[in-house]
Amino acid sequence: MRKNRFQQEKTVVVLLGIALACLPAIGADTGKVSVTVHEPGTEHPLPCRAWVSTGNKRLFNPATKSCTSYARDRSFSCDGQFVIEVPAGKAVIHVERGKEYWPVDKQIVVELSQTSKVEITLKRWVNMCEEGWYSSDIHCHFGLGDLRILKQLALADDVNLEPILTLWNHQSPTPPGGIWPDWPSGSSIHADATHLVTLRNQEIERIGGNAFESVGALLMFGLTKPVKMPPRGSRYPCDAVLGRIAKRTSPGCIIDTDKPIWGENVVGVALGLFDSVQVCHNHYHRQATLQDGRVGWGMAGADVEEQQKDWDQDELLHRTNSTYYRFLNCGFKLAATGGSAMGVMAVPLGYGRTYAKLDGALTEANYLDAIRAGRTFATNGPVLTLTANGLDSGAEIQYSIAHDEPIRIKAELRSIQQIDSLELIYNGRVNKRLNLKDRVPSPVLEESAIMDLKPLRSGWIAVRAVFTCSDGHLRQAHTSPVYVTVDGKPTVSKNDAEYMIRWIDRLLEVSNKPDRYQSDGERTETQKIFRDARHIYENIARKAIEVWRENP
Repeated sequence: MRKNRFQQEKTVVVLLGIALACLPAIGADTGKVSVTVHEPGTEHPLPCRAWVSTGNKRLFNPATKSCTSYARDRSFSCDGQFVIEVPAGKAVIHVERGKEYWPVDKQIVVELSQTSKVEITLKRWVNMCEEGWYSSDIHCHFGLGDLRILKQLALADDVNLEPILTLWNHQSPTPPGGIWPDWPSGSSIHADATHLVTLRNQEIERIGGNAFESVGALLMFGLTKPVKMPPRGSRYPCDAVLGRIAKRTSPGCIIDTDKPIWGENVVGVALGLFDSVQVCHNHYHRQATLQDGRVGWGMAGADVEEQQKDWDQDELLHRTNSTYYRFLNCGFKLAATGGSAMGVMAVPLGYGRTYAKLDGALTEANYLDAIRAGRTFATNGPVLTLTANGLDSGAEIQYSIAHDEPIRIKAELRSIQQIDSLELIYNGRVNKRLNLKDRVPSPVLEESAIMDLKPLRSGWIAVRAVFTCSDGHLRQAHTSPVYVTVDGKPTVSKNDAEYMIRWIDRLLEVSNKPDRYQSDGERTETQKIFRDARHIYENIARKAIEVWRENP
């Protein structure tokens, strides 16, 4: 009798196991959603970024193996199709594709233990490639070593140039003999005709301590060979030495800094090593600003102000712009760029984005040439372009006060989000502001601002569009400048040069700390480079007095 009961119980367990195995692979209180994304009039799936919201949860781990989850942003990229398990009931599928497509939020009802098939169409509201402008995110740490993921990211976030930072500090050792590890087809590869991934890029980042103890972040693109990373924790050699090595060994490269306000940037800019500066940088996230919009991680600036400015909660944005403007006022030409630091920060690829107007096809060389020439704008959302006398950003205008007509400046803004203001900037000051707070995109906000300017001294012109993010902090789109030379005289500013001198003096103070360098020789060499930069700013201040009669 005991044996028969055991056999009966065993039989029940086996039958129950078979029955369970035959049930659909869906949780007891869930269903599945199978999504396909298209462009209008096409049958092929469109790569995109997505998540599903249900209640207070955001789901971003689909069952589809080809999808790539990014937990920091709570989203995933896909090739245009995905299946995801969702609690039964109401849910919202969010699908997006970079800046140029309308995002879609589709409400659905998920049936218990059922698979719902959903078709979503993503439509463009602008096509910048057709106008000659190509996007990039020049700060990417995600997907290294996996070409499939890198291609998917470029397509899903619609980033035309994705220069992966192959080397980042000690994340990977410098290749033996300084030889880059190319893909079989070379150091760059197209995901499709308008999306390109490049490999030979490097970031050397040395930050930490107070503002003037941080060295900074050098982002180098299009390197022929890598720059040897200093030993871990070392502040020697200074960034200027590393930048010179990059320029010497890779003449076609560009050097960018992910923020204008790192400690040693004041030196690198003076020595002509930087080509561009990220004004839409990685401290700006979708719905949050790091450090609540204050000065930012270890950034110089606050201690060298002539007086504390009343910048309220958006000190980070104002100081970012102000420092950039000071460099421009000293006569240095620096393109405006944007980057996200996906892989480190809670943003998708291209949230901080660079647009460059190319001369020719989409290639790495053409893109870097466009940045070097200053044909760029940076953005966290809006599309913004500048012309002066019909010339694009980066152009140089020779102007005669006695003979020339005013310069016709035109800013063109397009946006699917509300904008606070459109501002024309001349030598760091707002010359014209359009208040757009009452303008609601319907469906696209299109605005032009035109100004005739008779410049009285050499300098630069740029435009920016400022808007408020959901966290209450400011974001922007910002063009690179058009440069103006008046009567052959240089762009120089005594006030801004003296600001930079005070900045370098703080660096010199820090350099004298006993534990800053390993030897007196390292200290002496570094201090000489700092003083060389200081001398350049002294000459700028002197020229401002001599040429523009600024108060001595």
